[in-house]
Amino acid sequence: MTIGEQLREVWSLRGMKFTTLGRCVYEELSEGNIWGYAAQLAYYFLFALFPFLMFLAALLAYIPLPDLMEQIMALIGQFAPGTAAEMVQDNVKSLVSQPRGALLSFSMFLSLWVASSAIVAIAESLNHAYGVKESRPYWKVRGMGILMTIGLAALVIASMVLLIFGPQLGHWLVEYFGLGAAFDVAWLVLRWPVVLLLMMVAAALIYYFAPDVEQDWRWITPGSVFAILLWVSVSLGFSYYANNFGQYDRTYGSIGAVIVLLTWMYLSGLSLLMGGQINAEIEHAAAEGKDPGERQLPHCNTKHAPAQSHYQARGS
Repeated sequence: MTIGEQLREVWSLRGMKFTTLGRCVYEELSEGNIWGYAAQLAYYFLFALFPFLMFLAALLAYIPLPDLMEQIMALIGQFAPGTAAEMVQDNVKSLVSQPRGALLSFSMFLSLWVASSAIVAIAESLNHAYGVKESRPYWKVRGMGILMTIGLAALVIASMVLLIFGPQLGHWLVEYFGLGAAFDVAWLVLRWPVVLLLMMVAAALIYYFAPDVEQDWRWITPGSVFAILLWVSVSLGFSYYANNFGQYDRTYGSIGAVIVLLTWMYLSGLSLLMGGQINAEIEHAAAEGKDPGERQLPHCNTKHAPAQSHYQARGS
């Protein structure tokens, strides 16, 4: 399937009505445990954040680029609320200010293990969305989580590098290929869609490998588009609210910044899980998709009657 066909699927929702999709997702959000899974993800995200940043700081020490960690911290501050970003920046500075012999290996192991636990929690939530129970052995699920963590970390780092060094990369492309100044200006704008595309691919990888169901690979899915756009909107909106109206320090005292960070991570996890729920609903409604509870894709082009009646009962 070409990228153009996948984009048309995103726009058409594979034939599912937008109102029906919204109603089905709302029912699943009301009846399911997605709120609990989002809270579980927030805990794992918070637990894995500082080991990952410690590993990143230790790794970036071998890259001959000045103030790279400071620029990454500033980039985090553009999306995270101010108090939470300041807390992260202060703690990372204190953690890496003194040399630690086993910092790189310990941080890498801890961040991999905790972040893979988050992937396992996402897999459990997506299995619930598809109506299946986990049938893979523990070692396979955990190994998938570790490999996914490494791949997603690479995409995140690539996105950060593109955002931070986008202008310098644009100048290099102009000089190397002899492009005009118009490309240099256009690149400053185009790098943002490229970063969003990388994030959508990261979400698509999660939605493809995490659930215990058979799927056709798609670079872009309706759920990944929705999840990333929702995450950006929620992050910017919550950051604006926390910076201008929220008074978490008066309510929670010295741990107010932790509460803000945890809330932001909860909203981030919720956005990701909602995207997976959207993909599951569209898959169940599509003529060539699976019924709830099925793992294998049907070998014929039409679905049998129970699947049609299932969605007709829900207003499709």
